[in-house]
Amino acid sequence: MWDSVNSDANGSWLMSSTNTAVPERAGPALHEIERGMALRKCRKCGCMKEALDAASRTFRNAKEPEIRELLPTIEGHQSAMEPIGYDCIGCKKCWGADAIIQLANSFEEVAPSECHGDNARSAKREHVSSATSNQQACSWPSHPGDYIVGNPVGSVAICTLSNRELPPKLIAAVGADLAIAGRCDTENIGIEKVVLNVLANPHIRWLVLCGVEAVGHRAADAFLRLKERGVDANMRVLEAASWRPVLRNLTLLDVARFREQIEIDIENHQPDKKQVKKELPHEHPQC
Repeated sequence: MWDSVNSDANGSWLMSSTNTAVPERAGPALHEIERGMALRKCRKCGCMKEALDAASRTFRNAKEPEIRELLPTIEGHQSAMEPIGYDCIGCKKCWGADAIIQLANSFEEVAPSECHGDNARSAKREHVSSATSNQQACSWPSHPGDYIVGNPVGSVAICTLSNRELPPKLIAAVGADLAIAGRCDTENIGIEKVVLNVLANPHIRWLVLCGVEAVGHRAADAFLRLKERGVDANMRVLEAASWRPVLRNLTLLDVARFREQIEIDIENHQPDKKQVKKELPHEHPQC
């Protein structure tokens, strides 16, 4: 169904149907995109939408005309996308995330921020806020995701990793201390969104991790290493066990602020909501 971009024996990138050369800088990202677009699950996924949006911006602004000439290929893929059904489903191989990483590796002038507030998503959100916090609830969280907001001035955020059922139960059970509960499947884009939303709310001082990690992603390990060790000059989380713990859409300042602002607690496996409530930190630093 889709044309493919592959490298030949000499390391050059070629469009299979026409045997025409593809610019070396664009080849790796196009390869990831076109392999993913052959899968229906990717055509419904927010990860692939973000990759296509990033590729569109990158190719349109490229100095080389041969890269700009690839824009119709990307637009064709954008037209073939189906209505977004999910943000990320935690696939062991994420074509969209890998395409974004390839773009960031190959195009130094590009800093693709995949967490725009106006990015249309089907993710459902529920806001539970008091009259005194309505104004903050309307402006936070600023980045889209699969989460439920509790009390925006609460000091605790809970990440349920790949578990989709826990957030609404925790919001109902925990009470006023809980600012937000949601999932995070991936060790790159997923962690970036959690970090940005936490940094946007200075009331949050604790991040509780629970649930089960998505296969292959090891997001909980990446969160812990981010807090303990930080990142290297390439924004890779130091000593993380996951495959692609590269936070391209954060800055070193973002990482430093997160490590200073947040303490991390972890609850193993699938916790009972009453147990999570019992185990929540009771002495929260005040803003």
